[in-house]
Amino acid sequence: MPAPRPPPRPLPTRWIVLAIVAFIAGYTVLRLHYGKRGRAFEPFHDLGEQATTRQLLQLGYRRIPVELARPAEPLPAARIAPAAASIIDALGGLPAELGGALAVRPVLPAAIGTVAAPREAAAAGLYTLQFSCAQPDYQSQVRGALLFRKDQQLFLLPDFEKMSGHLLARYKESVVLASFSTQSLKPGRYTLTLCGGRTSKSWSFTVK
Repeated sequence: MPAPRPPPRPLPTRWIVLAIVAFIAGYTVLRLHYGKRGRAFEPFHDLGEQATTRQLLQLGYRRIPVELARPAEPLPAARIAPAAASIIDALGGLPAELGGALAVRPVLPAAIGTVAAPREAAAAGLYTLQFSCAQPDYQSQVRGALLFRKDQQLFLLPDFEKMSGHLLARYKESVVLASFSTQSLKPGRYTLTLCGGRTSKSWSFTVK
């Protein structure tokens, strides 16, 4: 008769403790990394953003950070652009190539109204413009914008969001200040298109 097998030895406590510490450390790193963005870890959202970024880069687009502000009163055009650019009307909507590369398209304003923009900008300076735009409805407000550059062309895409609850905007037209750094722009002539749903505006400026 074979001898009975000895009972299995329990896993040493030190290995259990090390495994728990490693798990907590890894979780903490992920939590701190994504906590900086103010949102939870969203793998599907993050993968979609990465895919969009790769496609835009393959098409030659580069994103430029842009800051928006809504002044209480419109600033005088001469203050924004002492030497103003010549503004022309352009077709509404997103450019086909750019729109096809965006996994999530911004909610554009219904139309772009008046624009005050300088015709010159200093290299490594700040380019500031002011524009008015028609909101999609009384329940929307501008929340930000995307700015893309491809070669000598720039595309500014305002983005609207629905207001929470039953809040309504007092007016259907917004006045917006937009600013971006020209540090990534080499000296030369550029064309900027400010995109709206029905109508857009376009103009040229020179970086010196």
